[in-house]
Amino acid sequence: MKNKLLGSILIIAGSCIGGGMLAMPIIAAGVGFIGIASLLILIWIAMCGSALLMVRVYEFNNQEDGFNSLTQKYLGSFGNRIAGFSLLFLIYGLTAAYMSGGGSIVSNFLETIFGLSINPQLSVLLFSVIFGGIVSISTQWIDGATRALFIIKLVFLALLILAFIPFIKGENLLNMPLEKGLIITSIPIIFTSFGFHGSIPSIVLYLGGNQKKIRLAFIWGSLLPLIIYLLWQFAVLGSLEQNTFMVFLKDDAGLDGLINSIREMAHNPKINLFFSIFAATALGTSFLGVSVGLLDYYRDLLKEGKLLSLRLKASLLTFVPPLLFALFYPKGFLLALSYAALAGVILALVIPALLYYKAMRIHKLKIGILQYSLLLLIGILSLSVFVAHFYELIIS
Repeated sequence: MKNKLLGSILIIAGSCIGGGMLAMPIIAAGVGFIGIASLLILIWIAMCGSALLMVRVYEFNNQEDGFNSLTQKYLGSFGNRIAGFSLLFLIYGLTAAYMSGGGSIVSNFLETIFGLSINPQLSVLLFSVIFGGIVSISTQWIDGATRALFIIKLVFLALLILAFIPFIKGENLLNMPLEKGLIITSIPIIFTSFGFHGSIPSIVLYLGGNQKKIRLAFIWGSLLPLIIYLLWQFAVLGSLEQNTFMVFLKDDAGLDGLINSIREMAHNPKINLFFSIFAATALGTSFLGVSVGLLDYYRDLLKEGKLLSLRLKASLLTFVPPLLFALFYPKGFLLALSYAALAGVILALVIPALLYYKAMRIHKLKIGILQYSLLLLIGILSLSVFVAHFYELIIS
């Protein structure tokens, strides 16, 4: 029998380690390693904490209840609509970003390995059909695919970091922000790098409502990405000279800009190959972990109908809208991630905090000092993401 706890940890970690991780060096180029590492740790505390608050709410509810059912019960019709819209906006944004980024990686991979140059829209479609098909079949398929891809991802991440070591310089790691505003504008993208909350109901159901296992899944499932992110930032930002990196990103502020920077720095085709494989598997696992949350939301919303028909309808509603965005706006990788962060604040921070607060009040249970401190941190971080996003709109 499969170890469902391990599978759940990998689904959670896999949904994090993807598009956001690949975007991180791009937005961190002008911030520096110390600044981005501090932000990562702070955001992880809030995101892991909010997931654990949500898990606590499930102690008073059926393990089959999804976001739609829980928000309707505790927050009423208005809160239910806000939560539903936020879930749709967040996961559509993330899925569109992963489809767009996946298309870039597939295109680069085929050119690097086979010397093939294909249409950007076709590469987006290939990525979407393969990974969307896995999500549409079952959570067990997602589990199996995530395990395989996660192992490949870690292997090539390790190879990448080892390949970067000769290029790492202490002065690159000690660089301070080129502009103070860059720290503020980096917050939304870093925030989406822990975007696993849409899969909370799926994990709760998959683990049979076992509170101990669910808590362990979310603690380790989110801690593993934090460790990997810190290593990744250490390797990339330590290897690339800040001003040179920024020049490449001015020409292309997407994944292609990062790829070109790495290629120019290393002059080594192996590093380019390692990065292509790592990026493809990273986007794949992230896509699987994030989109399953929206698929299960639609199943919870629709409910009635035959199982096969229900899954088909939910799959079409999950994948067609973001696919259209990725096909007609293939360069929208960072844009989609940035806007997804706004909805992510509501879904991953505000909604779990409100559900927890309401549940504790209804069941007449005391909220401890630690939990109140966490709620305060969640409030501050939520406000910071909104301020950062609108600050970026003003200066752009």
